[in-house]
Amino acid sequence: MGRVDRASLGFTPVTTDADIKLELASGRAYDAMLHVYGATPRTISFRKTESGYSWTGEQEVYQGPKWHQTVDGTFREDIVIEYQTEPVNGIPTNQLYIRYTGSDTNLTQREFTLAEVSPILEKWSTSPVEPWPGYINGAPDFAPLLFVVFMLAALAAGCVLALIVGLISLAIVAALLAAGIVSAALLVGALRRSVSAGVRTLFILFGAVVGVAGGTFATSAFTWIAKANWNSPFRWITGVTIGLLVGILFAWLFNKVWTRIALELTRKLERRRN
Repeated sequence: MGRVDRASLGFTPVTTDADIKLELASGRAYDAMLHVYGATPRTISFRKTESGYSWTGEQEVYQGPKWHQTVDGTFREDIVIEYQTEPVNGIPTNQLYIRYTGSDTNLTQREFTLAEVSPILEKWSTSPVEPWPGYINGAPDFAPLLFVVFMLAALAAGCVLALIVGLISLAIVAALLAAGIVSAALLVGALRRSVSAGVRTLFILFGAVVGVAGGTFATSAFTWIAKANWNSPFRWITGVTIGLLVGILFAWLFNKVWTRIALELTRKLERRRN
């Protein structure tokens, strides 16, 4: 940096209390860059040479006293002075490039020379910074916060509504499924003219449904715990089928046990009556 007459380009000296961070790059438009945070923020680029590093460009930002609104928020107006011997961010090389960003229409949409911008920077150095427009009459502007709260509330309401709709849909499906199971059991009982046949059918159908649900849950749990890739339809069919068979088996066993218990109770009652 000392080999370059930076002052003639409009760059100020780096203060001794500045916070400086070094970035080393590879395959980019520069080999090293200093990020300086002091009286003025700036970046300084370098190209690595056989004798060390060569200064290839600098960008210094001067902040003004006024504020301006953008889509990204509220920021101080600023003037950026740049000079590059090698292309880094697309500005013309080997010439001073000065641009203004802010709400002052007298300074926007024009190019500056160092002689033209120097009086502006001198005026800025003694001008007090205007109050942040987010504060009105000393009170904070809660509009951005209210907007965030409103969006979060809308998101929460949407999640709750989706949960309610899902629960209602699940309840309707469960009610229809239960009605179907009971109707099938009643139909079997009526056709066979046997209450026990209807009850057995009810147990078998209920066991089948529980088995399918259990097989699906078990397959999902195994996939998550084992971190396995069970996206294959065959594997899911296998898991659901095993659950179905296990559910029917348990229902059949329960039906056998219940039937024997019922028979034993009936016999005991008949013995007592006799």
